[in-house]
Amino acid sequence: MRVDPVRLVSDLRLRPGSSLLVVGDVGPQVLESLAGAVGGYDNLMLLYREPEPPGWARELLGRGLKARRSMVLEHNDFLATSSFDAVLVQDVLDKLLGKREFLSETYRLLVPGGRTFIAQRFWPLTPLRRREFRSLVERAMSYNLVESRVGLLSAYVLLERPA
Repeated sequence: MRVDPVRLVSDLRLRPGSSLLVVGDVGPQVLESLAGAVGGYDNLMLLYREPEPPGWARELLGRGLKARRSMVLEHNDFLATSSFDAVLVQDVLDKLLGKREFLSETYRLLVPGGRTFIAQRFWPLTPLRRREFRSLVERAMSYNLVESRVGLLSAYVLLERPA
């Protein structure tokens, strides 16, 4: 699924000074738009599992992007509770064993009123199936569902932590 950065900024209610956690391969163009909306790369943190940050992100580290390696994306005790205004998750859920735990972790990291955006591709592009994804979103009880568009091969879901 191709994510429109302008819509993403609006849906996540990003403004100068907002803090954003990014999990997944969003690419440099989307990240540049997000950095512009929040007032610079200093307000963004990229969470990744591989030994090194993704190639597209390495050049952005010199521009202020913070990046942290997390072997287990479902549990990130090194990040403080309620430390982000928004969380962006793209094409990560298919790689996780603890999908529900990961959603709980994104909830923990958000400030009250914060939003999580999930863009996810489905089988046959990934091992994740639509039915499994819908069940996961429906069981994210702590969150309020703002928008859910689940198509044949991808999904666009916006969740909000109650204020």
